[in-house]
Amino acid sequence: MQFRFAGGQVITSAFDLFKKDTLGNPVWIDAVADLETARCRLKELASVYPGEYFVFDQHTSRVVARLDRCASKLGAWEVC
Repeated sequence: MQFRFAGGQVITSAFDLFKKDTLGNPVWIDAVADLETARCRLKELASVYPGEYFVFDQHTSRVVARLDRCASKLGAWEVC
């Protein structure tokens, strides 16, 4: 995914961030350029909105990380 800003700057996003809804369906949240940014962003989101999140790599078409942060537990990363 590419985003073009005024002035012609192009940013390529390689990772999509998703949160599972109450029925288990993925809901797209954001797209970022690298895995470390994706993990930081999901940690921020999960601290405010507990739930199950995952990172999808657009280049490999695979889920590369998961974060399950329920209100009743701390949550942990699962590397896929």
